[in-house]
Amino acid sequence: MIEQLTPQDYLDDMHAIGIPGLFQPHLTTRDRAAGIRRVRQELGRLRTELVLQRDNSSDGSDTEPIAAQKRGAAPLNLLLLLHEQLVDEVNDLERSLSNGKPLPYSFDFGRFIFGDAKTGEWFIGSETQYDEWQNIQHFKRRLDALREQGQPAREQLTNYVGELEALNVTHENRQKKIDDRKQRSFVLRRIGLLVILMAASGVVSWHYFNTFRNLSLVALGLTAACAVLIPIVIANWKDPRTRTARKQRKLEQQIRELKQQGAVYRQSYQPLELQIKALEVHYNRMMDTWEAARLVKNRLDTFIEEGQPLRERVDAIRAELDDLRQQREKLQAKLDRRQKRGAFIRRMFVHVMLVLASGALGFYFQYTGETDYGSVLYGLGAFFILLVPLAYIDWKNFDGKLESKLRQVETRMRQLQTEGKQVMKRYHPIELQIKTLIAQYKRTRAGITNGDDTPASA
Repeated sequence: MIEQLTPQDYLDDMHAIGIPGLFQPHLTTRDRAAGIRRVRQELGRLRTELVLQRDNSSDGSDTEPIAAQKRGAAPLNLLLLLHEQLVDEVNDLERSLSNGKPLPYSFDFGRFIFGDAKTGEWFIGSETQYDEWQNIQHFKRRLDALREQGQPAREQLTNYVGELEALNVTHENRQKKIDDRKQRSFVLRRIGLLVILMAASGVVSWHYFNTFRNLSLVALGLTAACAVLIPIVIANWKDPRTRTARKQRKLEQQIRELKQQGAVYRQSYQPLELQIKALEVHYNRMMDTWEAARLVKNRLDTFIEEGQPLRERVDAIRAELDDLRQQREKLQAKLDRRQKRGAFIRRMFVHVMLVLASGALGFYFQYTGETDYGSVLYGLGAFFILLVPLAYIDWKNFDGKLESKLRQVETRMRQLQTEGKQVMKRYHPIELQIKTLIAQYKRTRAGITNGDDTPASA
């Protein structure tokens, strides 16, 4: 069974091709051209192998989620990005040679590919960068260990906080009931209800005293019960030792105990929490100073966000200009057809032929004795004769309308072109900066660095 190559093996193959050696000034033109042909063949072979391995790894894990497949293909995609940059460097070299220009800048690229398979972050860099990445990963493992160590205490604190919030809500609801009970309106409403019941019971007792003695006695007993309940309600209202108050005091005691337990857990967890936060700050600073490509990406996103409204306006202007050009072409074609020599004469010829046909048919019906039909056709002929000057006037007016619409379209096109030039004057520097940052991001992400500060010379 053939052992599958690792991303580092492919990176070593790219270095073995010797692309930076093509930029050496001591090479002859023949040797450099032969080297370019050889490099192109090797790069084509490597791309085929990289794409094949990436596709095979994704096809073999159809049950995995898409995010996991992307993380697994991340190192191969990074190598393909490096491959793309290397092809661009070879193309730039070939164009410079064919145009008789000086050799481009020499370059180099990282010899190690490394990253985190769990997060899908992969990088290409030098041995020093590889060692720094190992230190960062060691620091991260230490941070993860501390987080895992503090996870039980953090979960316990979260449970305490959730339970305390629930108890506070219950405490607020009960306290609201107690406060409402202390209001004078609380007892007045109950006394009023008892008085209404006493009055209603008394009326029923008096009304049925002679006819329905049993019902009358029951109503009289209800009246007496309501009268007895009134002082009881007043006494109970003034007594603070109610069932709700006892429950509230018990709940307050439970809240105090829970706060004490939470304070104990927080006191034991706080040193670890402070240590974790300090390590997180240090880790983020290490990543910020190490990830140069991410800093370029942040600048790129800033310029893209700044230029997005201008780009959308440019696209809108171009779309509207395309529509106006089509309208102008249609109007111009219609106007050209109407202004051709003989176009108006052909239209007048149609009117004259209608007049002659109407007159001939009228004469025929008049001759055959169908005077009614003849009169109608003579009338049509007269109508067509009147249409001749009207058709001329309509022809001229319609030409004027077409010319007016054409002028309006052309005026709108000139306005849009002027606005488009102004917008492009603002957007063009941003667009150039975006293109520059995209190229810089790709080179930085692929681990490509300039070999010398000065271009190589032949």
